[in-house]
Amino acid sequence: MNDPGLDEPIQNDAKDVENQKEDESDAKEEHEQAFLEPSRWWFASTAFPLIAGTGGPMASAFSICALAVHWRVFIPEGATEAGGVDLDDPTWSVIRTFSPSGLGNSS
Repeated sequence: MNDPGLDEPIQNDAKDVENQKEDESDAKEEHEQAFLEPSRWWFASTAFPLIAGTGGPMASAFSICALAVHWRVFIPEGATEAGGVDLDDPTWSVIRTFSPSGLGNSS
């Protein structure tokens, strides 16, 4: 069935066809990476700093709101939460909350 002397040239041609398919898929992948690179660079250089820059002041605002409200309540036996007595926050808690924002604002 096989002609003598044709096995090697046929194998070489088959390998060439397989390599050509791999080269085409590599070219498609390189083109896709080149297409995505500008959007990734924009996100890394613009969007991420904007999101981070927005998160810091929001965190400071939430910590100020948290300090304005008493979080601890003493509920006497037999009473409901609505009838509880507000307790002041401990001093160490207030200092711990303001220290990071003070350090951030001083730098």
